Amino acid sequence: MTNPMPASSQLSPPGPHQGFLFVRHGQSTDNANDMHSGGDADPELSDLGRSQAAATAKELHRRLAERLGDIRLIASPLRRTTETARIIAMELGIDPDAIAFEEGFLERRLGQWNGLTSAQVSQEVIRRSDVVPPGGEGHAEFRRRVGIVAHATAALAGPHCLPLVVSSRGVGRVLGWYDMPNAGLFFWPAAFADDLPGGSEQWPHPEPETDRR
Repeated sequence: MTNPMPASSQLSPPGPHQGFLFVRHGQSTDNANDMHSGGDADPELSDLGRSQAAATAKELHRRLAERLGDIRLIASPLRRTTETARIIAMELGIDPDAIAFEEGFLERRLGQWNGLTSAQVSQEVIRRSDVVPPGGEGHAEFRRRVGIVAHATAALAGPHCLPLVVSSRGVGRVLGWYDMPNAGLFFWPAAFADDLPGGSEQWPHPEPETDRR
């Protein structure tokens, strides 16, 4: 675990058998150039990011073959998350036009920190709960909006509905996942994986973080 946000950033768990799958978008062009990009910046996927999304889509198909017809695909309305979601939809046989877009799952808005490198604004500064980026979004506001939509999405889960959310690393951190690789597959809450075929193994395994949001 690397420099996590304070424990207060973690959400209370939803009810029994409520939850969703969470996929971080593939590498974006800003990730590739070591540049920060929040929910108010909109880079596309890099070629590597498209390959990462395709690999995760195949892993999802393998693990969720028994429930493909139950998947409800939800994404934040950014190019990097939308493209990742569309790649997943095509692999799983879901109509891309059926993807639901949810602004509550947008990455934290970084304002004037967008486009800067980690040498200019470090991850340690970005994660400080007492620092608000100029023109951006504070941690409390960000956690609150993610919490609202996360609990609403988790409540959708049932025998015939399996929510699958495509969003960004900052959102994943609010949900309690800190070392989140591009196109990584996780579960919120972690115990929700017990209700799914394939168990709780994350994919790919967490790696030292090198990419920005």
